[in-house]
Amino acid sequence: MSTQIFTLPLHSEIGATYLQTVLPTATAGARDKEIWALVPAAAISWHRINLPAGLQRQASRLGLALQSLMEEPLLDEPDAMHLSMQAEWQPNSPGWVAACNKAWLKHHLSQLQGMGHVVHRIVPEWAPSCTAGEVSAWVSGTPEDAWIWVNDSQSAWRLPLQAGLKYWIEQLQALPNAQNIPSNLVIQADPAVADLAQNALRHLQSQIQGAASELISSWHVEVVSALQRYAQAGAANWDLAQFEFAAHGSARWLQKANRLWQSFAKGPAWQAVRWSLAALVLAQCVGLNVAAWQLNAQVKLQRDLQKSILTQSFPNVTVVDAPLQMAKELDRLQRNSGAVSPRDLEWILQAVGAALPAGQSISNLDYQVQGNGETRLQGLQMSEAQSSDFVKALRNQGLDAQVNGAQWRIVSLKTGM
Repeated sequence: MSTQIFTLPLHSEIGATYLQTVLPTATAGARDKEIWALVPAAAISWHRINLPAGLQRQASRLGLALQSLMEEPLLDEPDAMHLSMQAEWQPNSPGWVAACNKAWLKHHLSQLQGMGHVVHRIVPEWAPSCTAGEVSAWVSGTPEDAWIWVNDSQSAWRLPLQAGLKYWIEQLQALPNAQNIPSNLVIQADPAVADLAQNALRHLQSQIQGAASELISSWHVEVVSALQRYAQAGAANWDLAQFEFAAHGSARWLQKANRLWQSFAKGPAWQAVRWSLAALVLAQCVGLNVAAWQLNAQVKLQRDLQKSILTQSFPNVTVVDAPLQMAKELDRLQRNSGAVSPRDLEWILQAVGAALPAGQSISNLDYQVQGNGETRLQGLQMSEAQSSDFVKALRNQGLDAQVNGAQWRIVSLKTGM
């Protein structure tokens, strides 16, 4: 299971070659066989703006409002640029907007589609941190053409390494409060420019004096491969497939739900929740097994008790079905002793006679001794209240009465209904 990533070239030409990278699905946090278009960092500019409240649920107004707000920051006309907003934008608070050339992006997506690749997600190669106050930095390129990318809470910029290093030092020296400088900052670097990044960091640390120097001394360089950066880009929750480039239909919701699931299933931030949920499920399983074991033990104890009563009362009977055999043996003893039971006609007639309301007479009686000792009566004309009292009186005598039209059916409660 894998995710295909196509890096878009910086130039728009027919028949362009797309660098293809494959990431394991679990690493990318995507669905199986999902296709991403990776927008090079050099093709995107980043802008920090405030978006008025009330626009999130109105896509048409949101796009126009975003273009209006971006007229000044952009060098090109806003309608010539594809604008994308950060996920989970909070109203009336600053957020990031990514801008890239609309015609360039449309050209490459059309070419990929013509090659049979339907893009599910458009991912920026590098994006500023969306966490308030967090600083990130990346050194990219080759030793002959190295660039530095930096974002803080106010802006994101890129410059050639030497010029960028000088600009960054000026920014740090101009800070009114050294506490605004982060500690333990990790400057990511491509393997090809790792040594240059390390030398640049040493130079930066040597130029900063005073209270800020201790904080900057904790900064270090981390070499990150292209695959690692792609995985980080996927985990950053940025998707430039918005507005006219948005994927339509239920597939879009499935992709978002799957990314949330992957974040929950794999993300370190959810590790404690996953362990708690697993412990809860395990506790429930153990509890159900214990309850089932106790119930089985009670059923077994009840069956053993029934067998014990049967074998003690009738030692010569081989136990097969203790309750049924006990009932048959008791019926046999009653018949042999001559005692009247609820199955006998005499018992039924006495019970019916005592239960019938005054003025009622039976026109027809049918008694069957086989099976349950069933008795059928016809000719009774009772009201609903009288019928209810009749049924209750017979039940007290161990008989069950049921009416079907003008016919009553009476059987013993002990032998089945």
